Amino acid sequence: MKPVATENGRQRRYYFANRDLLVMAVLSGIGGVLSTYVGYLGNLLNRLFGVPFGAGQFVAGLHVFWIILAAGLVRRPGAAAIAGLLKGVVELLTGSTHGIAIVLVSFVQGLVVDLVILLMRRHGPVAYSVAGGLSAASNVIVFQLLYFSGAPLGYILFICLLALVSGCLFAGLFVSGVLDLIDEAGLLRLRSGRDTRGAEAGRSQGDAGERRPAWVKIIVVSILIFAFSAGAIYYYAVIFEPPWSGPQCRVEGKVEHELSFSLSRFASVETTIEAELKGQVTYVPPQEYTGIPVKEILKEAAPLPEATALKVIATDGYEVSFDLAAVMADDLMILIQEDDMLRLIAGNYEGGHWVKMVSRLKVE
Repeated sequence: MKPVATENGRQRRYYFANRDLLVMAVLSGIGGVLSTYVGYLGNLLNRLFGVPFGAGQFVAGLHVFWIILAAGLVRRPGAAAIAGLLKGVVELLTGSTHGIAIVLVSFVQGLVVDLVILLMRRHGPVAYSVAGGLSAASNVIVFQLLYFSGAPLGYILFICLLALVSGCLFAGLFVSGVLDLIDEAGLLRLRSGRDTRGAEAGRSQGDAGERRPAWVKIIVVSILIFAFSAGAIYYYAVIFEPPWSGPQCRVEGKVEHELSFSLSRFASVETTIEAELKGQVTYVPPQEYTGIPVKEILKEAAPLPEATALKVIATDGYEVSFDLAAVMADDLMILIQEDDMLRLIAGNYEGGHWVKMVSRLKVE
């Protein structure tokens, strides 16, 4: 942090050095982009447990990881809040399905991290774990305040607990291990006077005690980072479809004619239905929806005789399966355009089958 001369000859220092700003910007950018992949992992867990949402909170700590890492590297009050705000903006610009709300959610997560570290007055595994757990759980509370789903209080508390555990493990303890490696390797100076009171003493005691061999930490952390990175590369290379490409969809698989289309192509068969969303935790009263019957789209693609199922796939990897014969006779299954995305309205099915961000109809 370089001193800057003022008009009266005195010198002042900027609150954040250039290095601090760079760290926050880079980590926020990486975290914002990878949060889409984390959301995909959450969808996988939801499908595994057969629920529309909730189980995915077990990976919520991965959203907070980057915020706490920024706080641990910069070690200035406010660093986490700024990193969270920037991360939310990146998520918004890269097509988050939560819209502008994700900026608020991410900012609140950063504020929670700053407050916990400030109150505990030190950096370290315990502070990071508490901050990670509470920060990850805060996203459940904020989303409930913004979009109250009518879910039972017991269920909300349960998914808060999942997020809390995830934040302690994947954010707090993981960040602590990464910072230890950075410190031991001498890549960045972490033991500076900017650490909160008590940090120096905590680190000195750690240095004096017996420490595990550095190579053990390197191997463990490297495996975790490699596994996460490999999954993210596969997701963005094979599964992810950028939302800014527009509300397009395609039919593929066991059909005579694979096709890509926008809903305007089938404007002549547009219809209006009334449907009621009955989810396990979400309920939307009967209302009208205008769109294109899925069966009409499939008729043009002409499913092959051996085809028996239809898989509806979203841009983030979420998918549901239907019996093909049932779909071809279903008058309450339509595709609509909603907020620059395609959404499946499945009036004869529970809420988990109402897929948002539809990008593919795969006939199997």
